[in-house]
Amino acid sequence: MKANNRFNTLVVITPKDFQRLIGLYPRLIESIDYGQILFVADPEIETIIDNSNLKGLVGTIDENSIISFDDVHECIREKMKSILAGRELPRGITGWYYQQFLKMQYAFLCEDEYYMVWDGDTIPCKPVNMFQEGSGKPYFDMKHEYHADYFETMGVILPGFSKVIERSFISEHMLFRVDIMKQLIGDIEKNDNIPGTKFWEKIINAIPEDKIQSSAFSEFETYGTYTALKFMNSYKLREWHSFRQGGTFFKIDTISDRDFNWLSRDFDAISFEKGHEVREDNANLFDNPYYQEKLTPKQMLQAAQLEYTEGYKEIWEDDKEAAKANISKGMFNQDEDTIVEDRLKYLSNDTYKIYEGLGDELIDNNANKAYLCYENAEFLCDDEVEKARLKGKKEKLYNSRIVAVQKTAIVILSYNNTYCLRRCIESIYTNCNPESYMLIIFDNGSTDGSSEWLAEWGEKHDEAYVILNDTNLGFPAGNNAACQYLQEGMDVFYLNNDTRLPANALFWLRMGLYESDEVGAVGAMQNYAYADQLEDVEFNLPEEYVEYGASINVPMDNALEEQTKICGFAMLVKREVYDKVGGFNEAYGPGYLEDDELSFRIRELGYKMMVCHNAFIYHAGGQSFRKRDDVPELFELHRKIFVANRGFDSTIEAALSVNELAFVKSLSEKGYKKEDSFTLVHVGCGCGNMLGRIHYEYPNAQLYGVEENDNARNFALSFIKIYKKVEDLPMPLDEFDVIARGLG
Repeated sequence: MKANNRFNTLVVITPKDFQRLIGLYPRLIESIDYGQILFVADPEIETIIDNSNLKGLVGTIDENSIISFDDVHECIREKMKSILAGRELPRGITGWYYQQFLKMQYAFLCEDEYYMVWDGDTIPCKPVNMFQEGSGKPYFDMKHEYHADYFETMGVILPGFSKVIERSFISEHMLFRVDIMKQLIGDIEKNDNIPGTKFWEKIINAIPEDKIQSSAFSEFETYGTYTALKFMNSYKLREWHSFRQGGTFFKIDTISDRDFNWLSRDFDAISFEKGHEVREDNANLFDNPYYQEKLTPKQMLQAAQLEYTEGYKEIWEDDKEAAKANISKGMFNQDEDTIVEDRLKYLSNDTYKIYEGLGDELIDNNANKAYLCYENAEFLCDDEVEKARLKGKKEKLYNSRIVAVQKTAIVILSYNNTYCLRRCIESIYTNCNPESYMLIIFDNGSTDGSSEWLAEWGEKHDEAYVILNDTNLGFPAGNNAACQYLQEGMDVFYLNNDTRLPANALFWLRMGLYESDEVGAVGAMQNYAYADQLEDVEFNLPEEYVEYGASINVPMDNALEEQTKICGFAMLVKREVYDKVGGFNEAYGPGYLEDDELSFRIRELGYKMMVCHNAFIYHAGGQSFRKRDDVPELFELHRKIFVANRGFDSTIEAALSVNELAFVKSLSEKGYKKEDSFTLVHVGCGCGNMLGRIHYEYPNAQLYGVEENDNARNFALSFIKIYKKVEDLPMPLDEFDVIARGLG
């Protein structure tokens, strides 16, 4: 049958992922014996292949020769314009959809009857056979999974189409029949109810702007459902099993032929997803010859999955109940209570020892931070004897009366997004020490059922304050109203409801706040931001960001960066400072730049604002204003108010621009190292945001600034030697080691 079915297999991938998995691709080539393997990617991949043992064995296609990435990126950017509010659209959001569109569009380049698409992070455990013996019909390989958003989008682009089978068509690969794919694309493009002409434009425009980031389209589910309804006798269904969590149990560079042979007893393939690493408690488990001899792969994975509280589970036909684990409906069942996960999910059982040791180091220099370390160590400790010992150590320090640490009041506004709010609360309950905070949730007049859910939730959780407001007061006034319920002696943590706190995020923010009496407020790093507080990483799922956060929210030699302002998505303010500034300025309602205004009032009092690089918090972004069509106008109005009040533009003079960030990165390319001492002057430095980043990365550098605007210069960061004119500098311009100017 193979001799009559020759076709290409497409692997759509980034050069970075290709390089990561290149050692396993000979097995991929050996296992798929139908035609050429074609890697669809940026042309950079050709150079990688030419310098590898794959040269001559695989082909490549420039992805932009199929569809232009920039065209898709611009279409999604325009769709999300109101949510982005001037921010850059992360390439990862576009990439999710782009790789699916490439797989579909290839039908118009294919000269064969079929072509197969294969996920680049998935490796076969045994030879791949895509046709049924006897009938010669191709297989649809099935999994147990369901994502409601995929079918909501499908129902818009193909009216009347919906889920038709119990299982899912998502299985890390699919064999497309060219004529069916062309007809599917044609039917999408005929839908005049959706803007756009090309099928991918219509798919993007069919998805609500607030769901674009949630990965709301699947080419596999769409093609499979379309085929099942219009070409029902053209495929045969088959159960397919892939070890999707493979990267958490096997290392790419050590998985062996023995491992693959063992896995092939129950699995067709194994995946090594980006960001997956072998955890300490998973090491020497699945790749252990002793266990392999005693147990089957299915038995071992089913046992391991008993510990999973979130994420995909591999399901067999005899495990019907477990299939519910892979159902995503986009909303929590209203009658479920908060799910608190294992706080050590991404940490080891010995993590607490790190924080106890850090507390011991700090106790003579900063009793507040030492206390926080002991408190965190106690929270992370699972051993009851050790936990009691740590509690005694913590209380002894507190009773010495040299500790001034206050609890944190976490203030969250709720508005029409139960799903995000629920996940935010769950992350707090999972990853924050209950002795360290109280929770204040203020519903801002929700109309989608959020207030009803919150009211019911609040009745079960007396430890939290839940306030239901009849009308939407906006962000500044809503936060101010919520803060009327603050208890005495609590720092104030403004937190957006579309966030998730990874392990140790709040702890490190508190450590930053109590670095010294000079610190008035601190902010977190995030995935959705301008350059100032952006952690430049891209993942497909929120949980991957939470896992990443746990990996970087760790002790650092130099974690704090002084900056001119803090983003209000997660801003922790010292209580004495809050009492002086009095919260947000309600003239900036319903929102935008109110956090800039608050930051400068805090700095006006002489306090420093610090960004904590080891406090990463996942931020979905743009949820509160997704329904508004006046965001650009609102942003511009508040920008003018700020300029009128302060005499400079905080979005320019107090922001790290893309050009400035590139300049900072160029210093390492020029050979400068963290420990180096050198002189640098920034002409047109504004308040000094770029110099703040340079000071963070090169603490021994002597930094000078030149800024003509008196108002902006008056808010320069504390370590900058700043002057009004170049002529005022203490030495001629050409004597500085590094000169920055004209960066915009």
